[in-house]
Amino acid sequence: MIEIKNIFKNFGKLKVLSGVSTEIKKGEVVAIIGASGSGKSTLLRCMNLLEAPTFGEVWMEGRLLTPVDPYLHEEVIEASNTYKKLIGEGLERDAAIAKIREEDLLNEKFSIAEGKEYKGKIKKIYKENSIDINLARRKMGMVFQQFNLFNNMTVKDNITLAPIKTGMYKGMGKEARAAAEAKAMELLERIGLADKADVYPSTLSGGQKQRIAIVRALAMNPDVILFDEPTSALDPEMIGEVLDLMKQLAGEGMTMVIVTHEMGFAREVADRVLFVDEGIIAEEGAPAEVFGNPKHPRLKEFLSKVL
Repeated sequence: MIEIKNIFKNFGKLKVLSGVSTEIKKGEVVAIIGASGSGKSTLLRCMNLLEAPTFGEVWMEGRLLTPVDPYLHEEVIEASNTYKKLIGEGLERDAAIAKIREEDLLNEKFSIAEGKEYKGKIKKIYKENSIDINLARRKMGMVFQQFNLFNNMTVKDNITLAPIKTGMYKGMGKEARAAAEAKAMELLERIGLADKADVYPSTLSGGQKQRIAIVRALAMNPDVILFDEPTSALDPEMIGEVLDLMKQLAGEGMTMVIVTHEMGFAREVADRVLFVDEGIIAEEGAPAEVFGNPKHPRLKEFLSKVL
């Protein structure tokens, strides 16, 4: 469903992600764990381009969300003047490609002086595979650590805003609004907060706000939901009600990627756990393996402190 290919993310001179690659399969629940500052939230935000990768590509359901990364396409590299120069110097094909990927990636993309054929291949790949990020985001829900509800709107209006604005419901005006509001009330009933439909978020507890943020994402009928530390801003007694809702979604087959500090939740619900350390996926596997038999020294150290 989501494919991350060799993602690098730099903030100025600060290197946050360094060549991360992974896939998220349909119906899979993936937990991303790691110490603060390891790059896990940046990795999540690169998936829907809230952070644009410095290098690398992000694909969703076979469609390209980012610009084309020349280094990931051998036919593009072969069309570059840099490649032709190396071949002319006697390097074999694979060696020339490897040299370009290894050396140029540390500096800049191919120079703007590269030939038309090189640029043409990039345009062709993009034209054949890309999708507008705003269309992709309609199927990619996002739940934030700080809820990000609109405080000047009622709970119901928070939930119906995106479906109405994107034209998710056919018809105009009142018909579309009625359909969106019916769906919102159905979702609020599900989480036991139907009586809060007409109140403002400022009157709610943290746990209530986060559950509403989750059903706001659900209102768009997403294919996948990304969770960025959804319980970190909550008081301990409120965490359970949010995790219970997420467990329900996992049980229903929702594809979810969750950055979390809740190790017990990750162990119980996730199909796969990614341990991110210093900008790379240092270890990944089934929860039983990651938590029960960690291999990477940093993972062992991390788990010894949090478990």
